[in-house]
Amino acid sequence: MLRGQVRRVHDVVKREKTGKLFVKEGPGGRSSNAGITATVFGATGFVGRYLVNNLGKKGTTVVTPFRGIEDDKRHLRLMGDLGQIIQPRYDLRNEVQIAESLRHSDVVYNLVGRSYSTKNFSLERVHVEGARTMARLARENGVSKFIHMSALGANVNSPSEFLRTKALGEQAVLEEFPDATIVRPARIFGNEDWFIKQMGFFAKWMPGSYIPIINGGLAKMRPVYVSDVAACLAMMLKDDVSVGKVVELYGPREYYYKSLVDLFQDVTMNQKHVANLPKFVAKPFFKLWSSVLAFPIMTADEVERLVISDVFSKNALTLKDFDIHPHTLEETIIRFVYMYRPHEFAMAPNEPILKKYTTKEV
Repeated sequence: MLRGQVRRVHDVVKREKTGKLFVKEGPGGRSSNAGITATVFGATGFVGRYLVNNLGKKGTTVVTPFRGIEDDKRHLRLMGDLGQIIQPRYDLRNEVQIAESLRHSDVVYNLVGRSYSTKNFSLERVHVEGARTMARLARENGVSKFIHMSALGANVNSPSEFLRTKALGEQAVLEEFPDATIVRPARIFGNEDWFIKQMGFFAKWMPGSYIPIINGGLAKMRPVYVSDVAACLAMMLKDDVSVGKVVELYGPREYYYKSLVDLFQDVTMNQKHVANLPKFVAKPFFKLWSSVLAFPIMTADEVERLVISDVFSKNALTLKDFDIHPHTLEETIIRFVYMYRPHEFAMAPNEPILKKYTTKEV
């Protein structure tokens, strides 16, 4: 009886920017209604599922447009109470479907991105034209916040097509939605990533467990944990500090790429085998290899990015501005690389990581 009475607690709130009224119901949490609707494009992707879960925990009504099959999005239904996860089908080339997905929303997140082109979608089509369309339709439909996921190191003059189109996408979004928040995460690691787990593929399937490193693996990186990224994105739902600004999300420690490979091999107890390839050899090799696979393991553009060190903007907001203390790779990596251990070490205990891997210590 008490539970029923608590769930009927409500409050009427008026949004300052749009003047719309909404009703908050319940004590707070997943079974409440915060009175806010958010659309998450790219919700079925790596970061998207973590963001939807964070929003659902706050009682947010979340629209999660999808373009695949039912199995691609059914896990998202459990992240909110009954009726709070809405899943329309959409196509990035169909403006009517995009508009239907966001026209009732207060906040729109664009997490759509690809690391390689396909016959249907080029990187420019996804990162630039698609982002522009979403931002324009969000503005036309009175959305109060537009949060766009870019990438750390995005630059219109970058030799990487991925980073170049990400920079052009930022420009397109700001032209259509000047108050948009631009989020630039570093390389993201976690359970479903393709950064650390790419090493796992090579360790498991390449002869001799060789992991390729490019130009000596001397690029400096500050990978960030996916839960920290999702928590920060979720805070932007109500926090206006990031409106119209750039937010750069990166981890607390800096590594050389070769040190990250070393850390992976130590934790998974794999043989210390690396293939040090110069870029001019690796790019045509992986381009040819990708052309014969249904899903590329490493593309020529990824090779290019593996020799680019992370760079940061002086005036950008960071995780500290949201009071988030980021996790280190050392304290989280065992959670998602355990499966890459050889069978003879499958039951070996997880010992504390005492070896130093950061750029200051190697």
